[in-house]
Amino acid sequence: MAVNNQVVVCDVCETEVLVKFQVGVLDVYPVYYSCPTCLTNIYGNISIDHDKGMLTFKLQNATNKNGMEGSYILVLSGEFPSIKMIPFTEETFKASLFSPFIRYSPHSAKAHRAYEVLLQFVPLFINDEWKKVERITNLYFNGQDIYLESEIEKLRESPRINMSPYEKDSSVSKLVTTIFREMVLCKPLSVVSDDDLTYRLDSFKQNNPNEYEEFLCFSTRDDLLRVQKSLFTLFDAFANHYRYLSPVVYLEGKGELISEVKNHEGLNTVSFDLLDRLYQNTFETLLANSTICLMLDNLLVRGSIHSMNPSIQVRNRPVVTLQDYMSLTNGQKLKYLSDETNIISHVFTDILDNDLRNPIGHNNYSYDPNSQLIHFHSNRSNQPPKVMYLIEFADKCFQTMKVNLLLWDLTVLIRKLITQR
Repeated sequence: MAVNNQVVVCDVCETEVLVKFQVGVLDVYPVYYSCPTCLTNIYGNISIDHDKGMLTFKLQNATNKNGMEGSYILVLSGEFPSIKMIPFTEETFKASLFSPFIRYSPHSAKAHRAYEVLLQFVPLFINDEWKKVERITNLYFNGQDIYLESEIEKLRESPRINMSPYEKDSSVSKLVTTIFREMVLCKPLSVVSDDDLTYRLDSFKQNNPNEYEEFLCFSTRDDLLRVQKSLFTLFDAFANHYRYLSPVVYLEGKGELISEVKNHEGLNTVSFDLLDRLYQNTFETLLANSTICLMLDNLLVRGSIHSMNPSIQVRNRPVVTLQDYMSLTNGQKLKYLSDETNIISHVFTDILDNDLRNPIGHNNYSYDPNSQLIHFHSNRSNQPPKVMYLIEFADKCFQTMKVNLLLWDLTVLIRKLITQR
């Protein structure tokens, strides 16, 4: 991976920043920072033509200049975390000579595997193969079976997608999730596997047939298909944002903790404004469909889909059925999902945070692009803001995709059980 150097001059105060940029596998690298002197936002894109070997800077509020020195240094990498804005000194210049690729070079087997996943799936997202997945999924959602099988056959030849023999529900499900599943293998959210869940449900069917039948009757196959449509929009949104999130995907695959790098390294190719709505929309969609998880927990832990935990109170009148739960606000739902006796739905609680969602929804936050600190301000005057780095927030966005994958798998399983009834 080649390293390019470009001095960028602020159009307002003429502060010079040496941008050290590492060319990788992406085709476009966003740039976003604030001038360290006058705080003018400087943003744009670095575009790569890999075939012609051409690199183009196109920035707003700044001008390119020849040279190798500036008042500050900014390191850019789309694939790996990179050093945040630092003053230009002899020592910092020497330190920045080690590119993100060198510092995160995949020497170990685990890191090498994480890098392979990065190289395998970045082109899949930024080229046209995900659009083919989207096209096939729309045929599935719209009941166009006459065209569906032939379109799946076309994509089965892809070296990156290992398709199962054709069977409508399972083939489409695998097509949608294959490119995401590799990313979550090293750190899955749930300890309950699909096989384990199937075994538990089969045992419950034998011992509690009436409650099991009530579980299958709660939703129709068409109801679950509508859920899948809303979940697919989140997969599609993640595909559109993957170029901004790939450093946190790589860190997890490498086995490195974000807490070890967040103070001095971050994401210089994305701003908070490009991720905040992704988190908010995902938050709303996942909680709107969380009934599936709580239904299974009620059934397997407490014996019936309507057996709500009576010790949890979120409003004046009691919540005693699953329909009562569905009428709660998303913040209230989180209290039931955080129930420690649950075996499935607890995965929501570490990732979906009302103290993040509410400030985003009300534009009640502040962000410093150079330190990359976000302050989420509460509407309660006595509560201090929640503070986190951009790289931590990006990881939250990545982890929500895992919850989406879990919900997708559950809808596929329940649709299958309804069919086999």
